[in-house]
Amino acid sequence: MIVTDSIKPPCVSIIIPVYNSQETLKQCIDSLLTQTFNDIEIVCVNDGSTDKSQKIIEEYMRKDPRVKLITQPHSGSALARNKGRYLTRGEYIIFMNSNDYAKTEMIENLYKNAKEHESDIVLFSYTSLNPQTMEFFDEKSPLKEFSEAYDNRAFSPQETYDFIFKIKPNTYNKMFKRDFLEKNNLTFIKGVSYEFYLYFIQAYILANNISIFRKPLIIHRENNKKGFKKDYKKMDLFKIMKLEKDFLLKRKLYKELKYQFEKSKKNILIDWYKTINSPFVKILYFIKLFSNYPFQKLS
Repeated sequence: MIVTDSIKPPCVSIIIPVYNSQETLKQCIDSLLTQTFNDIEIVCVNDGSTDKSQKIIEEYMRKDPRVKLITQPHSGSALARNKGRYLTRGEYIIFMNSNDYAKTEMIENLYKNAKEHESDIVLFSYTSLNPQTMEFFDEKSPLKEFSEAYDNRAFSPQETYDFIFKIKPNTYNKMFKRDFLEKNNLTFIKGVSYEFYLYFIQAYILANNISIFRKPLIIHRENNKKGFKKDYKKMDLFKIMKLEKDFLLKRKLYKELKYQFEKSKKNILIDWYKTINSPFVKILYFIKLFSNYPFQKLS
């Protein structure tokens, strides 16, 4: 279900998949309700939470009509984002994590940037927070590949083909034009982890105008959880890389981007291998990796 009572579509919809997020959800929503730009809707997609997350959302709905609720059985963040995109109405869309929170000027800066440059996508920087040490540090890597020549203007994906696969694919530091997503029927694929890699490269290549905003606008809590389940999900990276290649072939871009893509694919798969802690998953992953890159040095 979705609960809404507004007639005029908002300028920006913020879609937040929520699954057992009671510890961080209030800070996330509060950071959006206190924005300097208030023509927004905050759409929380409760993905079958078993904690107090839905109760928290309902409390906010009673206080502020900009907070909306969509509910679904636990199906994963991909379907939650898709459902949010189908049912929200904003001119622009931001996919936000429920454990992150925004700086007060985030929406204002992004909206101005998008309107000024007629952007299909706006990429922006963020500040990372280590939840264990509570240390903050500005994360420059999302935009480090972009020289000053890309500032204060719109550019095409073709201008960035030399480093396109080095751009961070995370969903939480992007704003998308709604019409652009709908026109290209862009959706997150179900049942595969790291689906944001595919979503981003599809959106980025299909975009006409892209712009960047270098100032960090969001506080991103790092996910430091470890365990077999998290390690095993990394096996999906092989599927994602194949789907990326299929997309490039379909767009007749693989030949042009083969060197950049294959180099990036190799580096990503090897880098993620180094993060696996489970001995069992490490063996499975290594077998897959070895079949792709035999005798490759992994450390």
